[in-house]
Amino acid sequence: MKILKVITLQNKKIKLDLLPEIGGRISSLIFDDFHVLRPIPLHDLKSIQLFKGGSFPLAPFSNRIKNAQFRFNGLEYNLNQNAFPHAIHGHGYLSEWSIVEQSSSSVILIYRHEADKFGWPWSYEITQSIYLTAFSCKIELKLVNNSKNIMPFGFGIHPFFNFNDEIKLRFNASREWVGQPEDFPTKTKPIENNFNFRNGKALWNNEKTVCYENFSGKVQIIWPNKKKKITMKVDKIFNHLIVHVPKREEYFCIEPVSHPTDGFNLIHGRKENIDCKYLEPNEYISGLIELDIEQ
Repeated sequence: MKILKVITLQNKKIKLDLLPEIGGRISSLIFDDFHVLRPIPLHDLKSIQLFKGGSFPLAPFSNRIKNAQFRFNGLEYNLNQNAFPHAIHGHGYLSEWSIVEQSSSSVILIYRHEADKFGWPWSYEITQSIYLTAFSCKIELKLVNNSKNIMPFGFGIHPFFNFNDEIKLRFNASREWVGQPEDFPTKTKPIENNFNFRNGKALWNNEKTVCYENFSGKVQIIWPNKKKKITMKVDKIFNHLIVHVPKREEYFCIEPVSHPTDGFNLIHGRKENIDCKYLEPNEYISGLIELDIEQ
């Protein structure tokens, strides 16, 4: 029976467990004995990758690509349909990561992608650096295009926060993406009052996913009954925020990402500004996400 490798980072306030072999994902994040993320049970190796918990990096795209197809530079690409009939969340969360450096409070992991794996024709590598300070957990992503051709990209993280009581959010964004069918976005509109958290309010508890545009880069997440609060701060590259609440589950997702759902397809024939970006050969992009404990 294979023994799963678990990396533990820890200081006086924070404990983090990480699974490099299972998508480089965080399996547990504890601030002051409080599980900020829904913890992943480690007793069943077959179910870990499918379990809705912890946090994993998204690259080289975030969320879904409709029908696992998109056009780029005059060519059409067909990806693996890992969320049939669509592609979802990129490749890092499906793959084993290698350890570059490790200490008691930090780790650097890397995933190297070979061209054509999962149907993605470009080679690239993504580095995930995680380090703890006295009152924060910082995650830095660095994506490098190792291919000989220009490569489209998107990236971010997908954390599953604990939803075990009332949740309050506070953040600012300019608009929300909307569309039918299957919630694939087609246009933006002003944010509805029910989904506007500019002044802070309780998170909805019914099944709903909203993609926000021009996200300001700061989210306060509050568990009032637990008297816990964290602040997520992200770099400007992550200027979209996806808030996902499933039906009758013990988690909710706050995903800072660099482009909207199905962004590679939205750029065609659109008048709106679509934040799908490209990397030239050997070019790289990086971004920092920080989770701070509020004292």
